[in-house]
Amino acid sequence: MSGGRDEGEGRENTVCRSGTTTKTALQQLYLDCLTGILNTKKYEAEELEKFKNHLTTFRKKGYSVKVAVETLTGVTFFTEEIRNCVDEITYVNTNKFKNILKGVNSAKNDRIDAETIAIYYEMGLLPTVYVPTRKEKELRIKMKERDSFVDMRKGVINRLHSLLLEYGIKTNKRELTTKKGMERIKEETKKKVPPSLRETIWRQIETIEYLTDKIRETEEDIKSFIGEDEELKGKVELLKSIPGVGDIVAIAFISAVCNEERFENGDKVAAYFGLVPRANSSGDEVRNGRITKKGDSRTRNKIIQATRALLNSKLDNSVKRFYEGLVKKGLEKKKALIAAARKLVKVMFAVLRERRQFMDFVENKCNLCVGG
Repeated sequence: MSGGRDEGEGRENTVCRSGTTTKTALQQLYLDCLTGILNTKKYEAEELEKFKNHLTTFRKKGYSVKVAVETLTGVTFFTEEIRNCVDEITYVNTNKFKNILKGVNSAKNDRIDAETIAIYYEMGLLPTVYVPTRKEKELRIKMKERDSFVDMRKGVINRLHSLLLEYGIKTNKRELTTKKGMERIKEETKKKVPPSLRETIWRQIETIEYLTDKIRETEEDIKSFIGEDEELKGKVELLKSIPGVGDIVAIAFISAVCNEERFENGDKVAAYFGLVPRANSSGDEVRNGRITKKGDSRTRNKIIQATRALLNSKLDNSVKRFYEGLVKKGLEKKKALIAAARKLVKVMFAVLRERRQFMDFVENKCNLCVGG
């Protein structure tokens, strides 16, 4: 954590502070930027109020207090508790920070971690992540709940699909989520599966039906949450103007991007979702490999699925023309699909940034959405 009376008054008015939190304690480190002297103070978990009073004391002395914390479990509660006691909160990018720590200390040491955060923060070299607002955080939590039910259902469907094949009952996985498909499977089970295993299959069918209901409930909850906020509702409607983009894809994109102003352009958003190729360079030669697959894999997969739906749409659109042009040039369809998904991300970002529907871009030949 760091604080200074005025950014223009120089290093003598600055105290850099950092901390690491655990379930039982809060380790704080204070770095005097003028002398380089390090001091540490440890608070027990139940001493949070004492820590908040300590922060308030700095502000009463005329210092601005800026906090840097690692994005670990419980950090949301901690930052919400101290939010009114500080001027700024910065979240440390834990994954990137681990690489820094490897070069500093081979063993886990809270004091060294806190010291490194303070020094890098004061130097402006600390890798950070976006701090979502409370509303954005709630939307992300709701989307994660929905996706967790989808993942659980997918696991049960895969197991049931394999079991049915053992007894010659052929089905596609999509059929296992429909009432009509389930009824057909139950009837075939009575004829082909031994009585000792029928209950096993029917329990899995009941589990799938239960999870399907939970997915439906969470989606209704998410839509209700969106409907209560005019800004979020407007963003969803704009994205749905793009063929292939439905409610869930639009909401997933919005919850991941949050504030589109934090991205310089659509290419940065595509990189954020891991849809850009790895660059391998040697001398003057640069080779593009497979996509990085960094970032939110669930949202990336939803975007790829939306791209497939868009390509199957009868409506003429720039992404479809872009894909077809790549295939005609000889690019493999799988690679062309990823390139089209990257293009779709840029279109979605442009739609949100410009606050204009997709058809408007096509009609006006906007260079953000048409062409390469």
